[in-house]
Amino acid sequence: MCTYLTKRGSTYYFRFPIPLRLRPAFGGKAEIVQSLRTKDREHAKDLLPAHTNAARAELRRAEGDLAKNTDGPEKRAAQPHGINGRAERQRWEYEMASLEVSSREAAEQEARQEARADLRKTLDMRMTLSTQQLEPWEAAVKDALGDRDFDLTVAQEQIAYLKWRLQAVQQGGGADALATPPQADAPASLRHAVATTAPMLDTTVVERWATERQVTEKTKDAHRAVAKWFYGRVGSVPVADISRANVLAFKDALLAEGQSPQNVNVKLSRMRTLLQWAADNDLATKNVAHGVSIKGQAAAPKKRLPFDETDLQAIFSNPIYSEGARPKQGRGEAAYWLPLLALFTGARLEELGQLRPSDIQKISYPDPDGNERPAWFLRVTTLADEGDGANQLKNEESERVIPVHPELERLGFIGYALAMKKMDHARIFPLLTPGAYDRLTAKWGEWFGPYLRTVCGITDKRKVFHSFRHTFKHFAGHVGMLEGVQRDIMGHSPGDVADDYRGGYSKHQLVEGMKVYRIAGLTLPKPEA
Repeated sequence: MCTYLTKRGSTYYFRFPIPLRLRPAFGGKAEIVQSLRTKDREHAKDLLPAHTNAARAELRRAEGDLAKNTDGPEKRAAQPHGINGRAERQRWEYEMASLEVSSREAAEQEARQEARADLRKTLDMRMTLSTQQLEPWEAAVKDALGDRDFDLTVAQEQIAYLKWRLQAVQQGGGADALATPPQADAPASLRHAVATTAPMLDTTVVERWATERQVTEKTKDAHRAVAKWFYGRVGSVPVADISRANVLAFKDALLAEGQSPQNVNVKLSRMRTLLQWAADNDLATKNVAHGVSIKGQAAAPKKRLPFDETDLQAIFSNPIYSEGARPKQGRGEAAYWLPLLALFTGARLEELGQLRPSDIQKISYPDPDGNERPAWFLRVTTLADEGDGANQLKNEESERVIPVHPELERLGFIGYALAMKKMDHARIFPLLTPGAYDRLTAKWGEWFGPYLRTVCGITDKRKVFHSFRHTFKHFAGHVGMLEGVQRDIMGHSPGDVADDYRGGYSKHQLVEGMKVYRIAGLTLPKPEA
């Protein structure tokens, strides 16, 4: 549908094309153009029908006048049924269609410009600063713009913001007074200036913190979400103006909404992280969230529990192990091997899911007598291999080698891994595909939780796949595996300074420690044929 709208500056105008033969009646003009005297697009659209009807009435009058004032061939040519009339009408329809296209394109361009309005204002405001006060890329933009004139309104917003800060301090409120945003009835220019002038927690701080710390996209998004939660409850406060009262109000608001103490503490921990970074980088005077948390029994997290012998028997006698079932969402052999690998390595789910055939290695190592002994190991590493991207690990200590437990060898894990290598699979569980944040086991984990509850009958929500890690730790301690050997196998940080000096345990110590690991009373499935 044709809009016949155009915009000059900030005012909307009505446009309507005039057929070529009628233009003499309009002084040679090609279009009827009239100001709608409004800057509001919706109001302008409401005015269109009346202007369109009036324009068409003018064209009909001009057509009638032309018919009365022409004789002979010229009169016949003016009639719409003749060949020339049809050509004129087609030309006019083409002009109408062209106007519709141009109007639509103008409307789309206007919408894009309006979407960037705040960004343009912010840029105008930033360009009023000296290049020493700007980020390098902003200084380069200012250089490129040269002697451009800047919007006085934006400069006034900057002045309003500075006056607001000065007045808050002069009235005796101190720095904490700045943490209270302007009231809703304050001038829009002031509210806009406060929101765009100073660094904000959910933009500047999160972006710069994430870049410096090189955190994962998932971690960055989690911290940005908390910053947005904070602003949603206390208002858009520049990071330099966030007060301890704001943080305490945020905590109280979360509790009032019914969030658990554990969830609130997680959010407060992320707030402390961002505000500490801001203080360390001179974007705030101090970390006003320091020490703010929920303490006591109510805040104690629901710790994940290890699986006991009854749980493990239920898991490893389910149809996957007793009947050879392979649920589709279990992603083929991943359903069979991932729980077993977790039980006998204590490794994290993603560490196991991203294993490659080349990560299953037979390595020779010296025993205490200097004799070379071979053993199979799992390599948990971030290194790229065979054209694959790097793996994701939790921290530096997570990179390690883990001896393959004799039970895994008995069940055929080495043969399975070698078969995947022979088939030229990039990963030993090829049906796992990247999900959220490129985690290969994201979808698999979503399947395993309900399977654990329904098929295996383990309903305690404190028992999840990660419980295998606690299970390994629990039973390794029961059979007397050295604490340091446990940490090396599980990829935990060193327990004390002595571990740092030792530089980790030898492969011989790891292999011997793994040999003693067992779970009394657990009957595992027979090797698959």
